[in-house]
Amino acid sequence: MSRFRRTTARARQLWIGMRLNPVAERAVAGRADEEPDVGGGGADLPPEDPAAALGGDPERRYVPTGLVVGAAWSWRLLIIGALLAVVLYLLSQVTTVVIPVVISFLLAAMLQPPAAWLIRHGWNKSLASILMLVAGLAVVSSVITFVIQQFIAGVPDFYDSIVTGLRDAQAWLESGPYGLDGAQVAEILADVQANITNWYGENQETIVQTGLSVAGSTASGLGNFVTGLFLVLFTTYFFIRDGRRIWTFLTGWLPRPATESLRYAGGAGWSTLVQYMRTVVVVAAVDAIFIGLGLWLLDIPLWLPLTTLVFLGAFIPIIGATVSGAVAVVVALVGTENGLVNALIVLGIVLAVQQLESNLLQPFLMSRAVKLHPLAIVLAVTAGGFVWGIVGALVAVPLLAIVNGTVRALNRFRDARREAQSRGAEDGDATAEADAAGDPIDAGERAARER
Repeated sequence: MSRFRRTTARARQLWIGMRLNPVAERAVAGRADEEPDVGGGGADLPPEDPAAALGGDPERRYVPTGLVVGAAWSWRLLIIGALLAVVLYLLSQVTTVVIPVVISFLLAAMLQPPAAWLIRHGWNKSLASILMLVAGLAVVSSVITFVIQQFIAGVPDFYDSIVTGLRDAQAWLESGPYGLDGAQVAEILADVQANITNWYGENQETIVQTGLSVAGSTASGLGNFVTGLFLVLFTTYFFIRDGRRIWTFLTGWLPRPATESLRYAGGAGWSTLVQYMRTVVVVAAVDAIFIGLGLWLLDIPLWLPLTTLVFLGAFIPIIGATVSGAVAVVVALVGTENGLVNALIVLGIVLAVQQLESNLLQPFLMSRAVKLHPLAIVLAVTAGGFVWGIVGALVAVPLLAIVNGTVRALNRFRDARREAQSRGAEDGDATAEADAAGDPIDAGERAARER
């Protein structure tokens, strides 16, 4: 063997010995961990094409992510807003049907709990529903008849009080700081009468045409009223009797994954409406009792019709009580001898009752029933009155309360479903868990769904 071959064999043996040396292996492994892999894998390196890191969309390299998300939300909200506008427009074309259905929905929220109590105690469902409907109709008719009788009986005294007040005003003008004599006051009144007579002569034809149109609209309005009254009675009966069955039928049209959650949310919304109506009745009764007691003690004309007006006005939160209280103040001002003093006293009573409502009844009763901020209530009443007048102002807050309760129940149901699925439980257990996780005001949701 030549020297070259011997040298080559020794070098090979030395290299093999170095590779099998544990110390050398640890040193090579440490260098491999410290140095990045620049080989063919390249898993930790950024991609050569920036568009690949952005989902393959080259435009996202030039548009900020916030703007992309905002634009995506914007066009979706525009579509939803357009759909809502179309729905409101279609509903406004059939107000003869929509308004009675909405009113009957509110009435059913007040009458259904007593009917359910009767059914639980062995009454037939149809008989209990008819009994509660007839009882509610009898109470409302009796109250309206009594108030109208009191109003008719009190109008002559109220007229006499107004005449006396005008005479006192005339006497004050004659003997007061203005120093007007009787002739001057008579001349002023004669000028006013002449202006009214001239205006009537010039606009007599317009007044006649307006009267004819009003008579025609009154006749058609009377027909619409009778139709609406029939729809209210008919629809209220079936809402009391078959409300749960109707809701089950409507949710049966939806996809199966959404059926259970919407049925649960519908029960929650109904429970919220029932509690809202109970709370409104309590608040209205408190307002009417205290303000009516003050009007009676001051011997204000038409105190009983004004008390009824205060009670009915309280069904429109915040705004209704303010308007009915203002009417009571005006009647006290023009219908009593010491008009200014009585009006100030009535104003003080109205403000005191409203402070009681705002600081005690609203936080502990209304906020617990609907959990709505007063600003949301005012905006809802204003928007409802602008769209549908008095009826819109009446149903705006209940509708908002139903939406609020339904959305909260949907979120609670979805959270319970995710927790149940994470534990491997069945989807049907989500309803029970959502009930257990509900707020204290939602304790009656299960009972409302079972009726």
